[in-house]
Amino acid sequence: MHALPLPGTLDRKAASELARLLLECRGTDAALDAAEVGRVSAPALETLISARNQWRADGRTLTVINPSPAFLAGIEGLGASMRMLQTGGAT
Repeated sequence: MHALPLPGTLDRKAASELARLLLECRGTDAALDAAEVGRVSAPALETLISARNQWRADGRTLTVINPSPAFLAGIEGLGASMRMLQTGGAT
């Protein structure tokens, strides 16, 4: 499984780069390592949700591993949960 480390700041610029990197991983099972994330923006969250939807449609696995407290707080502050970001069963 391919593990992709997420940047410390997931802002609009990072979301564009993340989308490009995710396209390179499409068709494979992938893990997103959120250990270093300190901030999450709405565009980045939208990119992550879109990736989850694409991975699910492709029948592949997308997981978020090592979510930092800031990552969890950031997605929750934007109205999301871990379940919305991955194809597996974590909440």
